[in-house]
Amino acid sequence: ELTHRKPNIILLTIDTLRADRLGCYGFERPITPNIDRLAAAGIRFENAITGGSWTQAAFPVILTSTYASMYGGCLGPLSPARPSPIEALANNGYRTGGFSTSPLLSKTYGYDRGFTHFEELDPGESEPFLKRMKGGQKLLRRPATHAVASRLGLTTRPSRTYASAAELLGRARAWIEGAQSPFFAWAHLMDVHWPYHREELLRDAGEIAQAWRDLGHMHRANWRGERVDDDQRRHYLQLYENAVVYTDAQIGSFLAYLESSGRMDDTVVLIVSDHGEEFFERRHWGHFEANLYDEIVRVPFILYLPDHLRASFPAGRAIQRQVRLLDIMPTVMELSETTGPPGLEGESLKPLWNGHQEAYTAEYAISEKWRPEWQIVAVRTNEFKYIWDSKHPDRPELYDLIGDPAELINLIDAHPRQARRSEQIVKAHLERFAAESPQELAAEPELDEKLMRRLRSLGYVE
Repeated sequence: ELTHRKPNIILLTIDTLRADRLGCYGFERPITPNIDRLAAAGIRFENAITGGSWTQAAFPVILTSTYASMYGGCLGPLSPARPSPIEALANNGYRTGGFSTSPLLSKTYGYDRGFTHFEELDPGESEPFLKRMKGGQKLLRRPATHAVASRLGLTTRPSRTYASAAELLGRARAWIEGAQSPFFAWAHLMDVHWPYHREELLRDAGEIAQAWRDLGHMHRANWRGERVDDDQRRHYLQLYENAVVYTDAQIGSFLAYLESSGRMDDTVVLIVSDHGEEFFERRHWGHFEANLYDEIVRVPFILYLPDHLRASFPAGRAIQRQVRLLDIMPTVMELSETTGPPGLEGESLKPLWNGHQEAYTAEYAISEKWRPEWQIVAVRTNEFKYIWDSKHPDRPELYDLIGDPAELINLIDAHPRQARRSEQIVKAHLERFAAESPQELAAEPELDEKLMRRLRSLGYVE
């Protein structure tokens, strides 16, 4: 009987997607009709908070329900001591398939653990030879260079640093078609991540030159503080939104396939972003590690449940209560009737839609910037955000999220009780992980030149 079959579960993670660029989260232009449609048929979490400001800090939270600072930190491969909910699914009769095109979410970093099938999609393109030549970068910024190159049959556009959503979801779909139920599939989409351009579409000499100018300018803006004027900001925003439109269309095709194949009736779909993106709200573009403000930590999170799993909760309803990405895997454990491994830090979100709200007890969400030499910890409730920075431990920040959603006015002196309570949470958090953390920090893996080049193109390395 359908109600007693374990559901299939699909987790789609979209790198760098801001909540405020989706129609279902209030964006005024309808650029995400497919994700919005899924939200209208599912549950939207209005205040979903990620655990970290960049991929390496966010994904241990999403996939292992543990904090970045635990188990020797998040800079090296995932520690084998971290719990693996995906392994628990694989041991409980689930086929498990993972599909990633981020170099940071690869076998090198231990993200294949628990997957019976794991694919790393590398576009495999090398940089045009001009980029490696002295003075070549200057030439690449000129349209004439590309006009001549195209007549000679040479490719001079920037190389792709990640596979497209179409390729990635195509691979996931091929695996799903052959997988027996129940299955758990995770696909991580990178198209909304800088550099935003869909390089394979760059054919016009002027567009190619502009793409090279964009890459150089943004690198200098982020690493050397070069100015970005209003026109440039508008141009980058447009590129970002074009990438959101493309990603939404590919997700639409994938969901249409699930529907036409009859799988939506017994499949749970989760769509979530690992972190947002800063558009110079605080002098940076991208996801600067030290930024734990809401443009980065409040992310879109949509959960589609087949009717028999949604109880009487109305489709399209938004849950206002703050939740954490730490809660994703405990929720998956409950929906899949799998006993989670010991050590999960989050809680199942099921009480929020089955009428037992009081059973969900998380009062605050913690987000971290974690490096051995520099920690920042943010404690967020629906009303307040407190930020402690190890570089300025005597200058904490406290924001009233209701009255000041842009987090511009530090009210640390106006709310002493709230500040004290938050300070205690940060202290307990830091003490606990200092006591538990191994003497040896997880070392960063040895990376070959190809991987370093991809990380550099993505803005992770100068």
